[in-house]
Amino acid sequence: MSGARAPSEPPWDYGGLFAVERDRLTELLAGLQIADWELPSPCPGWTVLGLCCHLVGDDLGLLARNRDGYHGTPAPAGSEAEFAAWLDELQAEWVRAARRLSPRLVTDLLRWAGPQVSAMFAGEDVRARTASVSWAGPDLVPAWLGQARELSEYWIHRQQILQALGRPSDLRADLAGPVLDALRWAYPYRLAGTAARPGETVSISVTGPLAQTWHLVAAETGWQFGDQPGPRLVGSLAMNAEQAWRLLTNNMPATGQADLTVSGDDAITAILLRTRAIIGAPKWA
Repeated sequence: MSGARAPSEPPWDYGGLFAVERDRLTELLAGLQIADWELPSPCPGWTVLGLCCHLVGDDLGLLARNRDGYHGTPAPAGSEAEFAAWLDELQAEWVRAARRLSPRLVTDLLRWAGPQVSAMFAGEDVRARTASVSWAGPDLVPAWLGQARELSEYWIHRQQILQALGRPSDLRADLAGPVLDALRWAYPYRLAGTAARPGETVSISVTGPLAQTWHLVAAETGWQFGDQPGPRLVGSLAMNAEQAWRLLTNNMPATGQADLTVSGDDAITAILLRTRAIIGAPKWA
């Protein structure tokens, strides 16, 4: 079986939401004290400042690749594991080089680059299948899902900064809802490796403050998201919004999975618990 094919029509204005996310990030950083920047982040080896340096690198890399068509660090043509290892080292190398930057410089660079990334997203044909999102499958997907992947990256890292500061996650629905709606596209791709009969259903429910239910129904062409479940439930997973984003992005410790409600076929439930909407296995996992 194959994974669901993401529709061409975007469910959200992910490009526009990037500007909202950047405003919240810069507002958060503007309120930090000197000592806050040196707090350890959930990413081992990176302080809050190091994590923000990583975000600057994300900005500049996005503009170079997507806007300017410049690939100064071409990815290796290998397996997903080889790509993940290459990407991890590239990101670590950037943060090491950026350690000379001050918090003020990093904040200024994020303010400077943010509107340019927003303008770049606004100029893209969001329906064109030009984006590569490896955790959603090997085929090209609509550009909106590529934008959603980028928005999710920044949103997740902001939650990690909040965690480093001892503050709760920001689960306001205007951003957290679209982020979870993007991350769910990892499920059909991972479920594609199972043998299933048409009509069999996997249901994933997320409770407050972002209550939603995702029904994945097996068809001849693969697992498809449906408004209603099929005739036979073969697996289910129930979690709250905090657990959902953490599980899907490897920000949940292994012991946290004991608090999830999962049932059904063992092969199916194992896939639900190990599905991730990120590349590789970050060191903070």
